[in-house]
Amino acid sequence: MDMKHTWKKAGALVLALGLTLGATGCDFFVPDNVRDLKQVVATVDISDDLSGDKAGAKAKLNKLIEDEEISTKIYKRELVSLFLSSGYSYVQSGYSYKDTFNMLMDSLTGRKILVQYALAHYIAKDTNEADALEKYKAEELKAVTNAKEKALLEAHPEVLTMKYYLTDYGSKDAEAEKAYYEVEYQLKSSLNSSLDSAEASYVKASTDEHNHNSSRTTPTDANAKKADYVPMTDAGALDYDVYTGRNALDSCGEYEKIAGSTKSTRMKAYNAFLANLQSYGLIKEGENASYITQLNYYYEELSSALGMALVNKYYEELQDEAIKSLTDDGYKKVFEEYTTLLKNQENAYKNNRTAFESAMESVSDNAFLLYGLQNYGYVYNILLPFSQTQSQMYSAAKSKYADEKLYEYRENLLANVQAKDLRDAWFCTEEAEHYAYEGEDGKYYFFEENFTNNDKFEKMTHYAGNYPYNGTAELIDDEWKFDATPLAIDDFMDTFVDYVSTTAGVSYTREDNADYGKDYYLDEEKTEVNYDAFIYSKGKFDVTETAPQDFFNPAKDAYKALSAVNELMFAYSTDTGCLNSYMGYAVNAHKTSFVPEFEYAAQMVVKQGVGHYAVVPSDYGWHIIYCSYKFNGGPVYSFDSKEAFAEDIETEGTFSYMFYEALKATSAQTQSNAVQSALIKEFDGSVELFTDAYEDLLEIE
Repeated sequence: MDMKHTWKKAGALVLALGLTLGATGCDFFVPDNVRDLKQVVATVDISDDLSGDKAGAKAKLNKLIEDEEISTKIYKRELVSLFLSSGYSYVQSGYSYKDTFNMLMDSLTGRKILVQYALAHYIAKDTNEADALEKYKAEELKAVTNAKEKALLEAHPEVLTMKYYLTDYGSKDAEAEKAYYEVEYQLKSSLNSSLDSAEASYVKASTDEHNHNSSRTTPTDANAKKADYVPMTDAGALDYDVYTGRNALDSCGEYEKIAGSTKSTRMKAYNAFLANLQSYGLIKEGENASYITQLNYYYEELSSALGMALVNKYYEELQDEAIKSLTDDGYKKVFEEYTTLLKNQENAYKNNRTAFESAMESVSDNAFLLYGLQNYGYVYNILLPFSQTQSQMYSAAKSKYADEKLYEYRENLLANVQAKDLRDAWFCTEEAEHYAYEGEDGKYYFFEENFTNNDKFEKMTHYAGNYPYNGTAELIDDEWKFDATPLAIDDFMDTFVDYVSTTAGVSYTREDNADYGKDYYLDEEKTEVNYDAFIYSKGKFDVTETAPQDFFNPAKDAYKALSAVNELMFAYSTDTGCLNSYMGYAVNAHKTSFVPEFEYAAQMVVKQGVGHYAVVPSDYGWHIIYCSYKFNGGPVYSFDSKEAFAEDIETEGTFSYMFYEALKATSAQTQSNAVQSALIKEFDGSVELFTDAYEDLLEIE
């Protein structure tokens, strides 16, 4: 549950224009008049209106604008592009075209204001000599060996201007330069994603051709790269490029092609991309379209992306100041926020179980339950299902038998239920969709990068990662062949208790129910079902020392046990509703919508507490139900002072750490919203709209 970077991504709310002109599938607009799309619909120039500590930047910003090194113009094609990417959804939601286009114009002009203000902020802070920017540009251009790219940089001076200020005034420090490479990487990654989507329609590979046995949900963050990851070469250059089919795939660094991709399908996607650009007048005569990074379009997008990155950089400065106040006096403000939320939740839930049950369904890593009701909690469910034939047999038996006879018939079927590892779907001949790797023991495991390369990949939460594929897997003639090992319920439970206890390093108790399958009813009239008779077995893993605030703490036994149960659930369970849930199924102490055998067992293990499990049948097969979390009634956590709250605030995975991270993200977002609104309002007079140029769009109705 790594939240270290989420708050920093809360900065700029107005996104860069983003590539829709190149890959949109919407044919609402037919761009038959390129000249029309080149019209200027607005200009923004805040330089004359700067005041206060930014007044010193007025002359330099004004000169950059006069020399056309910073753009003040917004073109009609940008307005159309933004409509295609997001505005059309507003119309579909009931907004008029006029209101939609006016909102989009506000967004475009607001973005321009923010970029110019962020630039003014860094101009005002620049202590270098007056001609430092010019010297930096000259050095950067001198280092460019490709004549075409040098000409494009000269034609788009805003790129180097933004790069200078983004990289701490042209610093060659690796961290400063990374800020630029991150923008370039995100832009190229977006272009590749756009081409990937287009290429998918040309890829005709069948299921057999790229060897997927079936589909299977993967855990959250499986093979997910970190948000701030930038692939770099040893020489300090970006190790990533846009794959167009006209260039070699192995020249594109860490880009990974989509399943079924060929040189031909990629070129088709890229040609369609170019045709769309051309229809909007974004490819000029004589441009070399073989390389996307040698198109004017690329440099326009790069300039736009760098501008928003500079806004993000400015926001982060402000956010750092706001967040610093949270740490003052031993995290006093954080503890105050915690105690306020606790009091509010107590007032809301103490006498309103319906409100509490609703809150249980929406808990997440930034939506916390600080006050709980007794005997409520969460469970994981591993469902080992009837086979299709068994389900058909049982369905027929329902019309033939009743009461004990039907239960007895079901027991006979259950005795023959066999669990099989379902992760064969995570093997694939296409590398991009192949999650398995061979361990030193010759067995196959999954998601190696998540566990061994956390500089690049996210850590995987609640997934132990040490349970190998249960069966054999062989790649024969470029096709994966499998032989999964079948497990009857007793064999599966042997596997279950052994893997969970070993992973967590804890002992366990396991008890078979001697009364299982006996006395299904508590009365002779058979009106009251004896659900104890459906408990096949039950047990407990000794993880009781784990406090609620350590639910996500990877150092604790309860977390390790839960991670092992979760992994087995991904391997065997056909109940996909529980996969990738935050804590599992929410279980209350009253009547639920679960099938009755499941309800009884789930409520039982929740009452017993974290680490307890039970095995029960239902009309779907066997359920292995594990209590992952329990509310004991009253305040969930036991913090009685800011010192107690802050004790583990730097320990990743603890509640106080996660609450602090969530509060930082909220503070950052609030700060960004406030600054953005204030700046757009302050410089509203710096905007000039040319409504005649887009009147036709306002009158589409």
